[in-house]
Amino acid sequence: MGRRYNVISADGHIDLNPDIWRDRVAAAMRERAPKRVKMPNGSDAVVVDGGEPNTIGVTRSVRVNKADMATQVPTFETCAGTGPPEQRLREQDRDGIDAEVVFSQISFVLEQARDRDLYCELVRAYNEFLAEEYMAPAPDRIIPMGVIPTSGVDDAVAELEHCARLGLKGIKLDKFPSGRGFPTADDDRFWAAALDLSVALTNHNTGNMGSGKGEAAFTYQREPGPDVHVKEPMNYFFRFTNDAMVGATQMAFAGVWDRFPALKMYWAETMIGWFEYGLWQIDDHYQRYMPMIHQFWGLRYLEKKPSEYLREHNHWGFLHDPIGIKRRECIGYDKLMWGTDFAHAASEYPNSVPVMEKDFEGVPAHEKRAMLVDNCVQYFRLDA
Repeated sequence: MGRRYNVISADGHIDLNPDIWRDRVAAAMRERAPKRVKMPNGSDAVVVDGGEPNTIGVTRSVRVNKADMATQVPTFETCAGTGPPEQRLREQDRDGIDAEVVFSQISFVLEQARDRDLYCELVRAYNEFLAEEYMAPAPDRIIPMGVIPTSGVDDAVAELEHCARLGLKGIKLDKFPSGRGFPTADDDRFWAAALDLSVALTNHNTGNMGSGKGEAAFTYQREPGPDVHVKEPMNYFFRFTNDAMVGATQMAFAGVWDRFPALKMYWAETMIGWFEYGLWQIDDHYQRYMPMIHQFWGLRYLEKKPSEYLREHNHWGFLHDPIGIKRRECIGYDKLMWGTDFAHAASEYPNSVPVMEKDFEGVPAHEKRAMLVDNCVQYFRLDA
């Protein structure tokens, strides 16, 4: 029988000194691997393959007075969430947390590698470090999400299989498996493999898979003539709603949820107070604008309302959000996971539990436990 959990954070962060894992990179590539450098102000940064320094962000701030947040000098030795796993367990204990689902932003840094072979090697080495060293002292308490490369579906599937062999419970997608900001038909190989391997899928881009960053949000059957002055029709569905639903809605229109009815996605740190209004709005926009979009762009009609796909196939992460907890019925308490956001500025560390208890006042015990423990245990198969 597994650990008896009382409080799980489904959203924690690590920023680790690359010196502790870069020896896992193939020797011929090690000089181009991530390394720590010092910035002029004394803060730490990471350089990959001779690229631009990536500093430890100012949001790694749980030990910093709010008034000093913009002037802090973060280093791997002085910041919370940047130390070895033994330190992380002490930080969990101090915050009253039994376990954490842990995300890393190193995936965005590794994309600075100037060729595909190096990039995939860095991803492989980092995931092996997570599985074999970082979570090793307490794999039931430190639950890191593997990094998936954005260099194409072949690389994404190969690394997904690698993460499964390593015993990682889940992976984080920064873009769709093809490496694009919108779904492609080739992505289906990845979705099928994730189901076969029972690896949990997550995203920590606040619901977005990279669209809106200079890339189209969808590929349409046709383009309208010059008399139609609309640049990105998909955006009509998100007017007055919330960007957090973009990725899941793209998957609905691409037919992903219909082709893979058992597929699920956890969108971390989207917050949940917007759902009641947002779900109503997206259905209203769908009814209002879909005839135009179908006629001129050939976008297929959905088998269900957009809100139904958002409810049925997706889990959502929230932090300090008493409004969302109050209005939880609109999405369902069984689809929600609470997190601390440690060690970022939004964290209440070391007072996460007292703040959480106040947020959950009046919530029935079984619903509270679902959002704090059971949904996370089930989604990430922590009892397996």
